[in-house]
Amino acid sequence: MNRDILVKLNYLLLALLLIGASLVIRHAENPERLIQGQWVEKEWRLEKDNAGADEESQIQSGLKKEILRNVEDLHLGVWHFSEDGSLKSASSAEGSNMEWFIKGRGHVLELRRDGKPIESFQIQQINRDRLVLHLNFDLQVKGIIEIVLEKKEQLDQYAKKI
Repeated sequence: MNRDILVKLNYLLLALLLIGASLVIRHAENPERLIQGQWVEKEWRLEKDNAGADEESQIQSGLKKEILRNVEDLHLGVWHFSEDGSLKSASSAEGSNMEWFIKGRGHVLELRRDGKPIESFQIQQINRDRLVLHLNFDLQVKGIIEIVLEKKEQLDQYAKKI
């Protein structure tokens, strides 16, 4: 083969690889796109400590009180993650000005109010139907608060299919 043809084939192959990679990156699922929309709170749970059954309720109540002392009240019911980075809820006041950011490698969700961080969550699981968040703490605790959210559209679709 002619050297000029090989050079052209190399450039063509390189161009095809770059176009293919950019298409995969553009259309692949990422946390910023997956989180957008309305999510319904399904449960908040404090995972259990290793205490015995008698001690459990006393330790759990003390632990829960200590953990939740400085935690922002985020029982929103329906979390609406807007494309512009704002977080809204049907029950929240108009002036709340909450924003959301995905940080790290897509595994940290940070909530801010008026530019100041209020809470940080580890994204344990995220897909089209389910979002599981673990609240980050400065305390060294065995239990952790887990928040489970389900996509609102999925709940509405089930009722429409029947």
